[in-house]
Amino acid sequence: MNRQQFLLSILAIPALAKLPIEIDIDILTGQIAPVLRFGLQKEPSKSFEAMKKEAAKAKIKLHITSGYRSYNKQIEIWNGKYDRYSSKGLKGISLIKKITEFSAMPGTSRHHWGTDADILDISVLQPKNPLEPSHYVSSKGIYNRLYEWMLHNSERFGFYEAYTDDPTRTGYEFEPWHYSYKTLAIRYLKDYNRNVKLSYIKLPQLKGKELITEAFFSEYKRDYVNGLNPYLQ
Repeated sequence: MNRQQFLLSILAIPALAKLPIEIDIDILTGQIAPVLRFGLQKEPSKSFEAMKKEAAKAKIKLHITSGYRSYNKQIEIWNGKYDRYSSKGLKGISLIKKITEFSAMPGTSRHHWGTDADILDISVLQPKNPLEPSHYVSSKGIYNRLYEWMLHNSERFGFYEAYTDDPTRTGYEFEPWHYSYKTLAIRYLKDYNRNVKLSYIKLPQLKGKELITEAFFSEYKRDYVNGLNPYLQ
């Protein structure tokens, strides 16, 4: 067998030919954006458009209020909440825990991946604070029809509720507006768990970084990054 034949024989081995390529850490942590289409990667974007057309038949107008979010945007959110809660007297780990009720630490948000979206129904009069659970789950909530429709239909289009109201789930509070495109997100989570270290996300501009130790980050990855709908793990 000559050299050319040897190389071709290696490429013909399925296990070698189909080795998955690991996702860039800068993409996993929001420091570089993946290729996006209307705030999502191409595959989930196409699926969202199909879901949007189906929802329109029920007179529900799906809208992504937040899709992809960069590290820099997440740090604006984080630092803004850090300042706000500090001014109210919170400090130390209690302050960090308050921020992480609904906001991810920069570099850990699923919104960095282009697989996740916060979804509203813009066919109704919009409330001042749309991302409020009662708007979705209350029978009189402005987005209750949206939530009920998503519960019965979103998984057909590959979208799963990320942070459910399951009392055994750890981490962030219940977010009935947050949906994740399962096919891609599972792979991203796997690579995140395997490859992302605290040093990649603990940048100088992060407020409260002195509180975020290796031990804290280890628990945070377990309880928050992985504290989600089991169908997405």
